[in-house]
Amino acid sequence: MKEKTHKIDILRRLYVGGEKLTATDFSYISNPNQYFVALENEGFTISEWGHKGKARVKYRFIPLNQREKVNKFLNGEKVA
Repeated sequence: MKEKTHKIDILRRLYVGGEKLTATDFSYISNPNQYFVALENEGFTISEWGHKGKARVKYRFIPLNQREKVNKFLNGEKVA
């Protein structure tokens, strides 16, 4: 899959589910952290540290003030 396809897949799961996910939730994508970093740099997502069991993980999610921007991106509209 190409980079944009992976980004869209990640954003769609974050947008529809409205939950905080980690890279381990995307085991079918090789090195999903590279896409998470790119999405964060583009302003679509933010991250915070937390725990999943005993493991310390970085949760990624879409903040409420960015949901409209993500929706436009997922629908193929130009995003400012």
